[in-house]
Amino acid sequence: MTRSRQQKHSEEIKNSIIEIARKIIAEEGPDAVSIRRITKEMDYSPGIVYHYFDNKEDILLHVLKENYQRILSSIKPSRQNCTPEETIRSAVTNYIDNALSFPLEYRSIMLSSSPDILNFTSVLEKGISEKRPAFMQLVACIKRGIAEGVFVPDDAELTAQAIWSAMFGLLIRIIIEGNITPDHQKMLISHQIEVLLRGIRL
Repeated sequence: MTRSRQQKHSEEIKNSIIEIARKIIAEEGPDAVSIRRITKEMDYSPGIVYHYFDNKEDILLHVLKENYQRILSSIKPSRQNCTPEETIRSAVTNYIDNALSFPLEYRSIMLSSSPDILNFTSVLEKGISEKRPAFMQLVACIKRGIAEGVFVPDDAELTAQAIWSAMFGLLIRIIIEGNITPDHQKMLISHQIEVLLRGIRL
């Protein structure tokens, strides 16, 4: 086997491990993921999995990082010179749309109380914007709106946490209920954003 083919084969195995972990997370939650369970699904020996990952936590961290990067990419403004309101509207809409592309996995991870996962997903502690790039973007946008006289002068991080929590609540309800028509879902998201923006406009 040539070096390039071997590298491709290794990537395929690694991706298979990740995809099986995603499937287990979506169906049963992060706690159900284990090396034994993955190897059983793949019909490989544990040594194969350990060749690519140190342990179960390493696999979960890989999944979390991939999801976070996907969401982080989705909330970047589509064009420059957006107003603070346009930036928030776009970020919230894109975040929800992106999360709904892997709803069961998103719900299982974000509702997990595992300390390891909370270390990656928590957003309500003081100073969180210094740890979460996506949150940092939202806080910076709110600060810009305050500086431009668009938003009410207030604690930008607390405002960002309140906006995120409201958005998360709607997103989780959409996932749990699962029978909302696309049109009504779109109206709900749009209306919630307008309600949130009215609450912080000057």
